Amino acid sequence: MPTLLEEKFRTNKFERKKRAFFKRFDWDFMPFSQKEPLPDPKLLVPHQIEEVRKSLDMVQEGDLVLFVVSEIGMGKTTLCKFLAETLPQEEDHDSVSVFLHGPSIEAPEQMARLILERLELQAREGDLASEFEQLRRWHENYPDLTLILIVDEFPDVDKSALELVREIADLEGIVWVLNGQEDQLIELVEDNAPALLDRRRYTLRLEPMSLEKVKELLTYRMAWVEEGDYNNRSIEPFTEEAIKEIHERAEGIPREALKLAGDAVYNAIKADAVIITKELVHEREEEKKSFWSFLPFFKSS
Repeated sequence: MPTLLEEKFRTNKFERKKRAFFKRFDWDFMPFSQKEPLPDPKLLVPHQIEEVRKSLDMVQEGDLVLFVVSEIGMGKTTLCKFLAETLPQEEDHDSVSVFLHGPSIEAPEQMARLILERLELQAREGDLASEFEQLRRWHENYPDLTLILIVDEFPDVDKSALELVREIADLEGIVWVLNGQEDQLIELVEDNAPALLDRRRYTLRLEPMSLEKVKELLTYRMAWVEEGDYNNRSIEPFTEEAIKEIHERAEGIPREALKLAGDAVYNAIKADAVIITKELVHEREEEKKSFWSFLPFFKSS
C-alpha cells in the first residue's frame, strides 16, 4: 500500500507525462472536457449545425416558443448554455438572455422573481402581479431588445408555473427556449398549458451521431484546443479502430463519446503510449486509496 509521499510522487509523475503528451499534440487543455459554454456548436453537435443555425435565426426573429428535445446525454443543456452565451453577442441583433434551471423553480412567483433578478430589475417578493407587469411592459420599455428566456430541464418545473410561462409567451419581444426529454415535456405542457403548443414554432431534436459524425466531433475538439484551426483536422493520436470503438460503446451519444475519448487519452498517458488504439478505449481506472495511506506515519508492507 503506497504512502502519502509515494502517492504524491506518483501523481506528479503522471502530471509530467500528461503535460508531455499534450505538448506533443499541441493541446492547451483536454479537448474532450465538458467545458461550458462552448464557443461553437460544431464542438457539440457537428451533425446538426443547420438545425442549430435555423434555431438561432428563429430566436432572433422573436416572439416564439422553441423546444430543444432529446434523450439523456445528447447535449441539451450545453447547447442551451451556448445559446444563452452567444445570442446576446450577435452584432446584428440586440438581445439579452436569462438561463433558468427547471428543477429549482417551485412556484410562478419564484420564476418571475428569478427572471427579474437576473435582469437586474426590481422584484417584489410574493407580488406576482407587479412582477408580471414589468415583464408585460418589456417591449414598451425596451423595444429594440429581445428577451430570451431559457429553461433547462423544463419538465421538472413545478406545474403551477406553467400558466405564467404561457402568459409570458403571449408578450411581444420575449422568446422561450425550453429543453427536456420530448415525451415528458409534451405531457407537462398538454396537461397544464396546452396553448404553449400552439405558440411553438420549432422543435430542435438532438439525435445520436453516426460513426462519421463521432469522428468529426472528436477532430473538431482536437482542432479547437490547437487554436481553432478547423480546416486542418486530424484524428491523431486516435486510430480509426479506436474511433469506431468509441462510437460503438457510446452508441452515438455525444456526452458518452467525449467521456470515452477523454478516458482513452488518460489510459494512453498511463501506458506511455503515443497512439490511442482500440484497446485503450475503456473507462479510466481510478486507483482506490486506503484511508490509512493519507497518514504520513503509515508505511506499506
